[in-house]
Amino acid sequence: MKKYILMFAIAGIAISSCNENEKTETETETVDVTTVANEAARNGNSETVMSADVPDTIRTSFMVKNPGATKVIWKKYEPQEDDGLSRNDEYWYATYYNEGADYSSWYNNNGLWVKTSTKISGPSELPDAVNKTINAQYPGYTIVEIDKENDKDMDMYEIELKKGDQKAKLKILPNGQVFKRK
Repeated sequence: MKKYILMFAIAGIAISSCNENEKTETETETVDVTTVANEAARNGNSETVMSADVPDTIRTSFMVKNPGATKVIWKKYEPQEDDGLSRNDEYWYATYYNEGADYSSWYNNNGLWVKTSTKISGPSELPDAVNKTINAQYPGYTIVEIDKENDKDMDMYEIELKKGDQKAKLKILPNGQVFKRK
């Protein structure tokens, strides 16, 4: 019984904490969002929503996983064919600041965490195996953007590269294995 009382207390604190971070219509978005979030916004697939409009299960899951999050801004996202998300679900993501970095965390309509990503400032923050793969397979390319992604199954780095007019987007595992090429 005490266990359930504690869970309800934590959920109540989490929900009330989320409401303190609601974005008003006059505030500006100051959180740097990840590649997927940027693409969603550019393509018109996401919409900023008030914290109160986010389902309670999602807000509670978020606050339990990220109790120190600040500058929380919620968006509702409509999945597209090429983003790897199920088109049968609704998705919500929060951009926020936590422990010295900007993050985006994604949740499905059931309140289940899907993934979290954060920007990486440069190749010096990548594992050696990832840098070796990039240098060997894409000589002469410049890194445009790096996001570190974490989902239920694995960590990986999404890296955008450019060489003149040529562009490449890779998802590379920490051991240097290319998981996906776009």
